[in-house]
Amino acid sequence: MNQFLARLKMLRQRPVLVTAVVVALWGLASADWLWFRPGSAGIITSVLRWCTFLVATGLSVTWTRWAIRHGGADPVRRSAVYSATFVIGWQMSVFVSDAMAWHVVTTQLARAGTVLLFLVGLMWVVYGVEMASQFYDRIRKSSSDGPVGQAADLGEQLGPLTLWALLFPPGVIFWSRRQKRPVRWVALGVLPWASLHFLCFPHWLDQLIGAARWSIDGGDGERIYPIADYLGVVDDGRWLVGIGCLLVVPAVWSFWGWDRRRRIAGDTFDQLCGTPGDPVDRWWRNDLDGLHYNWNPLDQNAWYYGQHSRKLNQSVTALVSYSFAFALTFLLLGQLGGCSEIYEMPAGGGEQQQIVQQVKVQKVIKRKYIVNPFSAILFQVPPIDDIKLQLTELTHHAYKVGYGQGKGAGYAGGTNLGKVRFIRLEYSGGDWDQDFGIGADLNMLIEYNVRTQQKVHNKTESRTVTQLNNFPVGKSPPMVYLTGQKSISLSQNEVKALRTYLNEKHGMIFGDNGGSGHFHNQFMSMMRRVLPTIDPVPVPLDDVIHRIPYQIPFLPYVAPHGGQVALGWKVDGRWVCYYHPGDIGDAWADGHAGVKPEIYEYCYQLGTNVINYSHAEYSKWLEARKTKK
Repeated sequence: MNQFLARLKMLRQRPVLVTAVVVALWGLASADWLWFRPGSAGIITSVLRWCTFLVATGLSVTWTRWAIRHGGADPVRRSAVYSATFVIGWQMSVFVSDAMAWHVVTTQLARAGTVLLFLVGLMWVVYGVEMASQFYDRIRKSSSDGPVGQAADLGEQLGPLTLWALLFPPGVIFWSRRQKRPVRWVALGVLPWASLHFLCFPHWLDQLIGAARWSIDGGDGERIYPIADYLGVVDDGRWLVGIGCLLVVPAVWSFWGWDRRRRIAGDTFDQLCGTPGDPVDRWWRNDLDGLHYNWNPLDQNAWYYGQHSRKLNQSVTALVSYSFAFALTFLLLGQLGGCSEIYEMPAGGGEQQQIVQQVKVQKVIKRKYIVNPFSAILFQVPPIDDIKLQLTELTHHAYKVGYGQGKGAGYAGGTNLGKVRFIRLEYSGGDWDQDFGIGADLNMLIEYNVRTQQKVHNKTESRTVTQLNNFPVGKSPPMVYLTGQKSISLSQNEVKALRTYLNEKHGMIFGDNGGSGHFHNQFMSMMRRVLPTIDPVPVPLDDVIHRIPYQIPFLPYVAPHGGQVALGWKVDGRWVCYYHPGDIGDAWADGHAGVKPEIYEYCYQLGTNVINYSHAEYSKWLEARKTKK
């Protein structure tokens, strides 16, 4: 016991070492929770995570108390303590809410914490830039060699450079040759981004007028989509690396080599002709004897901060650079999650038939008593049968819901550990989490379990669009759910991820208009980008998706925000996207949005049909792949 107390006292005397060890363990546990093994974990892993996070939280509380007690200490050190404890406290709150399956709370905490983290980092950037600027200013004042560097101003050159970059990027090369050296290097730095914009210009045109849908007749009933094919090649991007290695790099190297030889020849000619003040290649080199320019961004006298309002320009540059770095880091970290994530369907089998619905007439006998009002003591109570007919709808599971041969309800190609999961897509620009978690999604998942007897996951989930890339072919979700009532903003990489998910991974999108005509237009625009050569068509009521396992007599909806007809996108005879225009998710939610029982019952049946259809088609595809092998 004494030895333990002695070791504990020794650790208390080395708080920095203890903090470093705990922070390292906390970082590993956080990475394991967020990226390496997201989702449900085993008992041992969960216990280790909880222990690590609780120890880190306790240590952060201890450091916070120290900072409060030592109010007169170095303010920078106290601010660093507060910043670090904020990060740990924020992570712990998100972890606890996620463990409690409070999905909406988790999402809001993550969003609010990200904003606060950005502001905390921005304050440290401002402090660092200010301290560095003062440091270089002191050096400049104490130096006897004059100013550290000379300032230059882009001046009126930004306008022409922007026009060249937007309209004709190759012209930047010739324009930059007539500029002074700093502006010249800035122009050459802009050139790769301008070239990428030039290659992707059809993308911007497609966003405005849907140019990718333009096609020409290729004969034999085949349509050729030249713009869509070009965009597909550009999105692939791998050919750019080959062109850069084979053509661009040697060409640039040869160009600069030729320029160097031309300069040497020009100098020789000037010496022989005696015209050093008026060189023959003045058009090419107008600053050979120019001053040395200061490129240090921490020094406010750097040339690109201009000759006026240098401090303001430095602050704006720091803000823009930090914002870009923060966003880039956030996106890169978002790509790390779940590299080995898989989706497995429940093993079993079933038939693609309608569930037989029977109506049984049940006789209910209610006894009624007649009492003699004139007798206070004796009365006769003869039973009189009050017959009431009650209609009770019974559902007979005369067969298993699923596909293939197997024991129990499920799907061929599934596993014993597999479960049907309800995954919602996260996207930018709108309210992807409308009625998310306990309520609509979970109610539908429970109803699917009751109606099909298939194994389902114990909670609903969400994934970003890019996280669909983490699922391998053959182990990806057969269906993802996308809803909302605001805007949908997807990057080109996200569009490509959705296209790959639908075409190569045999997935399906279940779209639901959560409450506006604007969302209808946004969803249509998104699908035009994802499947530019496929047009949406009405899904008929006699289609298999409206018949198996339930016969849907009409399209049930809460409100016809996007019409009264379901739309679908079909590829190779399979629905890859089913769009419900009337907020079916609201009918699944608690309270059912006040609609009639008949309506929300049909909404549950339709949801069951769509989930079963996607999994059955996925099972057929897996069986076909096995046959080909």
